[in-house]
Amino acid sequence: MKTIRTVEEYIKAAVATARFERIEDGRKVYAEIPGFQGVWAEGHTRQEAREQLREVLRGWIELLLERQYALPAVKGMRPNQFTFA
Repeated sequence: MKTIRTVEEYIKAAVATARFERIEDGRKVYAEIPGFQGVWAEGHTRQEAREQLREVLRGWIELLLERQYALPAVKGMRPNQFTFA
């Protein structure tokens, strides 16, 4: 199985699997990453929702690493052990 070497690679790969949906009569965009429980965001545009999703995911990753939980595979790729400086 291929590995992901950096946090940025992991975030990029995970966000690439995100699902987007128009909500609130089309005024907002909701985004979530399948398999990443609790990782979701919303924005007025798809790009804004994607940027928010990246920030939420970054915090989620930090929390899991702090608690020493394994990060899920993304597109069949497992992350190497990495930490935040």
